[in-house]
Amino acid sequence: MFNRDTWFEIAHTVLSHPLRTVLTGISIALGVFILVVMQGLGFGLQNGVQNQFADDAVNSIWVQAGRTQLAYKGNQANKQVKLRENDVEAIFAEMDSVYSYSRRIRKWGVQMEHGDKVGSYPIRGVDPDHQMLENTKLTDGRYVSQRDIDEETKVAVVGQTIVDEIYEGANPIGTHITIGGVLFSVVGMFNDPGNRWENKMAVVPYTTAKKLFRGGRDKVDQLILGTGDMEVASTITLTERLLGWIKERKSVHPEDARGIWMDNNNEEYQKYQNIFLGIELFIWGIGLLTLLAGAVGVANILAIAVKERTKEIGVRKALGATGLSIVGLVVQESLALMLVSGCLGLVLGVGLLELVSPMVDHEYFQNPQVDFRIALVALGVLSVVGVISGIGPAIRAVSIKPVEALRDE
Repeated sequence: MFNRDTWFEIAHTVLSHPLRTVLTGISIALGVFILVVMQGLGFGLQNGVQNQFADDAVNSIWVQAGRTQLAYKGNQANKQVKLRENDVEAIFAEMDSVYSYSRRIRKWGVQMEHGDKVGSYPIRGVDPDHQMLENTKLTDGRYVSQRDIDEETKVAVVGQTIVDEIYEGANPIGTHITIGGVLFSVVGMFNDPGNRWENKMAVVPYTTAKKLFRGGRDKVDQLILGTGDMEVASTITLTERLLGWIKERKSVHPEDARGIWMDNNNEEYQKYQNIFLGIELFIWGIGLLTLLAGAVGVANILAIAVKERTKEIGVRKALGATGLSIVGLVVQESLALMLVSGCLGLVLGVGLLELVSPMVDHEYFQNPQVDFRIALVALGVLSVVGVISGIGPAIRAVSIKPVEALRDE
């Protein structure tokens, strides 16, 4: 079907009006270019956000206390609300089941020493489930265990930044590090490429942090609750119920958003997924509209070409050419213009993303690229649009009667 003569005919027809052809080709290439680049940028944004969620378990609810904004039940605004261990136990009692949990103690700017290296880093006191709830990926050693919690052991799991800066990249497992003036054994190390802030931390048992850095006080900075395989709607209901209950328990106004709050990662992740779906549909809509504009240009070029080739088509039909062969020739011309222009836009779009990708270094925007499936879909759409663009002019060509065509000339 695509023999050499056919290609010559297609080239002759398409290039018979070079300026019009170039302008139409640019509009098609631009449409594909915009589609590819916007898809790539959207993919980069989605990667960044998903990596942030990958830093925490999606199926989790986070509980945290702050300062009140509204006066309530005799308490003035701007009162510091403290989440206590008995509050945690009460929350557990309110839940049908506790899949997993971790209390958190946070302390910033703690001095750490090993040999002659000294640095200031944050620490976290956590429970064993914290590894799963934070999606912590160990690179060596182990995490905080239940035995560490029970025995208040002085063990630490350090982030990659501490390894690089305090240990100069050497494996710290089995060594000792001084944290806040107390000697700890390093039992594990982790690296979180999605969140470099996490790599600056050292993790110690919750009970150890409570004893050494809180003087035994039972204030809990954060509580993370795992929701297991609960449906999103069920986690929303649970969050609303627990939040209302704990606010009443701590005498915080029901409308106070900062006295006590809960972040439901299940709900937040679903919201982001819906947002990205909307963005993707918008991008495809813009791309398809641009391609439609290009398709109109292709149809106009072919309509003019058919009119100028009235005698040629009449001769072809007089010599026995079938209507199907005439339609095939016109549609092939449309398809060739669409695909050549589209592939040019595709190559330019992918090239730009490949050029920009290594320069991008942000936690919320990572690795902008084009999914190979999207490229295939784009080429498929181009093919369909190319065929549709050629149908109108092709029908006009088939309707030409040989006698009238020759007489008109």
